[in-house]
Amino acid sequence: MMIQKNILWVDCCAAVLAGLIVLLAAQWLSQIYHLPKNIIIFIGCTNLLYACYSFILANYRRRSTTLINILVIANGFWCIICLIIICCFWHEMTILAIMHIGGEAIFVATLAKFEYLWRNRLVVSNFIS
Repeated sequence: MMIQKNILWVDCCAAVLAGLIVLLAAQWLSQIYHLPKNIIIFIGCTNLLYACYSFILANYRRRSTTLINILVIANGFWCIICLIIICCFWHEMTILAIMHIGGEAIFVATLAKFEYLWRNRLVVSNFIS
């Protein structure tokens, strides 16, 4: 299955894309989401930091199960943080913000699920150089 082989790259690329878009549009997103700019910057920076870890992991030929488990835990933790942000700013934020942050929570939770299920296959990279 192709997605199993490339899920770390999907994870990495999605995090880079999300982080860059959020940081580049932070002022605008803050206004349309009705969220403090520092929350938007926190989300963008977290995505980029997370992308760095998944990028490094995606490039390893051999990965320990521990490194994969750290990725799974990080995804689960970020899902929880997204839900906390929604709960804390529920009365202020717009539906667009709820859709964005809630969608991110669903996306990373899904990644966590599949990375956990496929952790034994992810230990060895099938990447052809």
